[in-house]
Amino acid sequence: MAQKEKVELSSLIQYAFLALPLGFSGFPLYILAPDFYAINYGITLSTLGFCLLFIRIFDAFLDPMIGIISDRYRHHTILNMGVSACILVLSIHILFNVTLFSPFFRFVACMTISVTAYSVLTINLNAMGGLWCHQEKHQLKISAIREIFSIIGLLFAVSMPSFLEKINHKDTAYEWFVLILLALMMLGFIHFYYWHRRYSQKTHGTMAVLSFSFSDLSYDLKKFFCIYFLSMFASSIPAVLVIFFVRDLLGVEGYTGFFLLIYFFFAAVFMPFWTYVSKKRGKYGAWFLSMLLASFSFIWAFFLMEGDVWQYTVICFVSGIALGGDLVFPPAIVADHIHQSKSQKTASTYYGILNLLSKSSLAFATALSFFILDYADFKVGAKNLNASLMGLSITYALIPCIIKITAAFFVWKIFIKSNRGKFNENI
Repeated sequence: MAQKEKVELSSLIQYAFLALPLGFSGFPLYILAPDFYAINYGITLSTLGFCLLFIRIFDAFLDPMIGIISDRYRHHTILNMGVSACILVLSIHILFNVTLFSPFFRFVACMTISVTAYSVLTINLNAMGGLWCHQEKHQLKISAIREIFSIIGLLFAVSMPSFLEKINHKDTAYEWFVLILLALMMLGFIHFYYWHRRYSQKTHGTMAVLSFSFSDLSYDLKKFFCIYFLSMFASSIPAVLVIFFVRDLLGVEGYTGFFLLIYFFFAAVFMPFWTYVSKKRGKYGAWFLSMLLASFSFIWAFFLMEGDVWQYTVICFVSGIALGGDLVFPPAIVADHIHQSKSQKTASTYYGILNLLSKSSLAFATALSFFILDYADFKVGAKNLNASLMGLSITYALIPCIIKITAAFFVWKIFIKSNRGKFNENI
């Protein structure tokens, strides 16, 4: 059995390369778009927050259905993913480059369509990786390599807008951005096609029925999903507000790309470190440590003031290391559950639930953050009073750290202290 499940590096790269354009496309959707429409079209933060709340809740609750349909029609995975890839690229192009419709309508329509297409691609990619191998050590490797490629795509996307604005006219920067996304998506999909053709016999499995009940989930898995939601909610708040924090509080907008590069670069570099820690402490023990590191490093952002560049750089470095654990362990834990409970026929559904929790946490984080900033009379890209900036600091740093520590406490209480850290052995 071990010989049959050998995972070659070339196959890993073929599979994971598609995560690169997905990471690249996630940056404009989840970070750039709200700021772009606030600055260029004057849409208020409360309006954007309200729209994003409903878009992302709709998208989140659509994810389990996407997973169920993907399980039911798994033999059409390549076709479904190919159509979704085309829709994703086209909708991002319209979102940033087309001005024929009203900005509000364009924002709502394009965000809804693009995040749905993004979900189809992400859920199927994760599910195919989860079905690829049964062995736990390979699952962690597959998850880590996929997330590394995703971060590489994100790092590439972070550096693109400012770079393109320097070598081209500012008005054409996002057109070039979409062309680069198109090229990466085509390259990634070609790699994935050849990987899927080689391993389709392992990933097709038995077709699932077009139904699913949350009562089918084990008690431990339900608790894991609750903790995952808390952890993602804590991580989503700074992701929503990072541009505002760097530009309007630190006053160093030109360093935004640099900070994000530091953060995500070290998340990718230290993923092998977290896989090593998991061998010593188990997946839950390592995830718990990454949560603590994230909380106790990021809390210092609350005390930063204008011009604190090197201090924030250190925070990005350490919290970036912690991010690696947050990215690699949850998908690997779900993959363990799928194989231990023999739930291969509903693999996409489980990853759809994981996506639901991730996106709903982002939706609530966006709404909460924007509503708090509006209440604090915070103005985007303008001079703000000290009270407004304090509201930004509390929302950006203090609240997320409290939530993340709470999530870490539940991991310790439920899965470590009770000696149930090896989750897959207790299903």
